Amino acid sequence: MQKINVLDQRVANMIAAGEVVERPASVIKELVENAVDAGARSITVEIKNGGISYIRVSDDGCGISPEDAVTAFQRHATSKIRNVKDLESILTLGFRGEALASIAAVSQVELITKTQDSDEGIYVSIQAGKVTEKKSIGCPQGTTLVVRNLFFNTPARMKFLKKDTTEAGYISDIIVRLVLGHPEISFRFINNGKEVIFTSGDNKLINCIYSLYGKDYAKSMLPVNYNENGIQVSGFAGKPDIARANRSMQSFFINGRYIKSNVLTYAVEEAYKNQLTVNKFPVAILHLNFNPSLVDVNVHPTKMEVKFSDEKQIYQAVYWAVKNALYARPNIPEMAVPKKNIFEYKVSEKDIPILFDKKSHIQQEINTYTVAADQSINFQKSDIKKNDISNEINNGEKEVEPEKSAVVQEGSSKQYKIIGQLFNTYILVEKDEEVLLIDQHAAHERLGYEKLLQRYKSRQIYPQTLLVPVVLQLSKVEMNIALENSAFFKAIGFEFEDFGNNSVMIREVPVTVDDSDIKNLFIEIIELLKNSKNEPITEKEYHALYTIACKAAVKANKNMHMKEMEQLVSDLLKLENINTCPHGRPIIISMSKYYIEKQFKRVM
Repeated sequence: MQKINVLDQRVANMIAAGEVVERPASVIKELVENAVDAGARSITVEIKNGGISYIRVSDDGCGISPEDAVTAFQRHATSKIRNVKDLESILTLGFRGEALASIAAVSQVELITKTQDSDEGIYVSIQAGKVTEKKSIGCPQGTTLVVRNLFFNTPARMKFLKKDTTEAGYISDIIVRLVLGHPEISFRFINNGKEVIFTSGDNKLINCIYSLYGKDYAKSMLPVNYNENGIQVSGFAGKPDIARANRSMQSFFINGRYIKSNVLTYAVEEAYKNQLTVNKFPVAILHLNFNPSLVDVNVHPTKMEVKFSDEKQIYQAVYWAVKNALYARPNIPEMAVPKKNIFEYKVSEKDIPILFDKKSHIQQEINTYTVAADQSINFQKSDIKKNDISNEINNGEKEVEPEKSAVVQEGSSKQYKIIGQLFNTYILVEKDEEVLLIDQHAAHERLGYEKLLQRYKSRQIYPQTLLVPVVLQLSKVEMNIALENSAFFKAIGFEFEDFGNNSVMIREVPVTVDDSDIKNLFIEIIELLKNSKNEPITEKEYHALYTIACKAAVKANKNMHMKEMEQLVSDLLKLENINTCPHGRPIIISMSKYYIEKQFKRVM
């Protein structure tokens, strides 16, 4: 065994930097948290090149005294705790005294600071952990820290950084959490000279939500205010109609600190139980304030993971806070009149508006249905005899009904019979010595995805122009993602333009997308781009295509006409070695004749 050595301060600082400073966003988090702890009322964050080459954080807080300006960059130098007992009642965001030392060890740092009691400020320049200059300077009260050339002396870490826009996205996420955690502070975030985020600091959380996410989300938030056993829960919970496809818009704060907690997540989602559809997650911004001795924040370098002394008590407080907010007022969705399906309803003359010529109107309906069917499950025009249907509709008496079952011959030896639909969700098929149970949505989604993928690879995705463009309000972060990826959206069939005030006007969409799904689909693809920053572009493309296919697929609990089922099953059985939808769920499960007869004791 080699001799054990005590590492010098420089090496120790660089090792600590690996835990505290992972990327530019880590630097921003530590510096802004220091500004918050300093009592700042206004904080400005400016970055260039994703924060890799330049970061500046300015605040109007209490400042650092001249005698402490250099000491602050020493490891474990902090003004926030003095002994072990202080760890039991931490109310500041920072407390370990590692951040400035770790940042200075791997970058070039300039500090400009002044306290209220000082006549002049102090300037300190540090490079790779060593002080290179210290002098008096004229400046306003507060602190400005400039960080240049992050990881310039540890090039191995540079290869782990992403492109500038991706790193800027991580920083935006950090700023958003800090804004929501401290509505009493005015935040300004500038990226490459452009203001991305600005809040007034009026201490109104709803105004922060408006600034970050837009008026549509602000309108759909329900106030939360609840107190149980000294645990105060406040903030906002989103109405079910703004639920998202992931948890990216859930933010939890304990005594002003942003944290991640499975306990809080589970409590919120249990409160929304039976109000959200499958794979939808609520929007929530919740602040918990209670005795700091009930929570341990000193369990992880990022200080985002915590331990509660009584998880059940915390769970109950959050659950009932959100539950009470949801049921405090009725949330009745608007009823939409369903469109009639010509295969399921009798159509008489009274159903046809007087303003339209009867025959031309019926023919238009039939043509529309045929085109929609061709786009969704590739019906052949010969499958629908338009003239026969027109005659039956014109008679006004005869109802077009689906057959009870259909026998389809595939080639010379393969034969199957469609028995019907189960629970308006599954198609029952008898084939050879098996009964096949087909999930209609999963099957249709897979077929739609395969068709989209083929067209995309041959660059033959043709968009449809909307008669009435759709205007969609986005958050500032979502708006930036949409504009940065406009070429990607165009490649998958979307054409949009900046409509001002963080909104876009969508003019063209993929042909398979229903009008009612446009807004949700557009936001889902933005979320996909935001949350797949580490994936190659091809993965993003594939995810976007099967998101479109999912939206266009026939839904569960939808009655299907026999001809629709025939075409769907026929196309599905032509797929080779594919039995999952793009999300990985099975399409077909089977029961053998032997298994069924065994259950009925016909065979032993």
